[in-house]
Amino acid sequence: MRRHPARAMYNQLEDTLRSITMQLRSAIAADANRPSRVNGASSGPLHRTSGWARQVSAELASVLLSTLGLAATVEWHVRQFQTCTGIPCELTINNAVGFELPQDYAETIFDIYSEALSNVARHAAASHVAIALTLTPREISLVVADNGVGLEHEVPAPGANGLATIRARAKACKGSCEVASTSNGGTTVTASLPTL
Repeated sequence: MRRHPARAMYNQLEDTLRSITMQLRSAIAADANRPSRVNGASSGPLHRTSGWARQVSAELASVLLSTLGLAATVEWHVRQFQTCTGIPCELTINNAVGFELPQDYAETIFDIYSEALSNVARHAAASHVAIALTLTPREISLVVADNGVGLEHEVPAPGANGLATIRARAKACKGSCEVASTSNGGTTVTASLPTL
């Protein structure tokens, strides 16, 4: 009996996704449970845990972005984030792009999205996150808004430069990334990259 090539490929992809899901859930949980400070400074083990979590997330995202695309990867990641943190997420995706996004653009937007959710998990004490991803032939835009304590109440990790890094990456793609707190608390990350 001949095995259908498409079925074999599907089974392999399913196994890969299952493995990726387990690794990503571990990475999100490690990142979310990491204290912001220990005696005013980052400790070795905690710092290594955070680095491991970010490295795993980045590697897994790269695999999925090249396989599934940006919209599907974000949708998949949101489900894992909700499972690990218990924070409900409202995801809206408007995909009007009729072509495949360049890999560096997809990775940049996903990095910004991932950094925003990491900050929500570690600092925001939020009970809800709204995520909007819009892809058009001219622009990719992302908004991540939480109802947490806001920037003025958050305790940044020592030496944390994640937001500065993603701003620089957005700028390298001729885009922008802004972070702001609302008057009622909460934080909103807004990113935009031109695709033309």
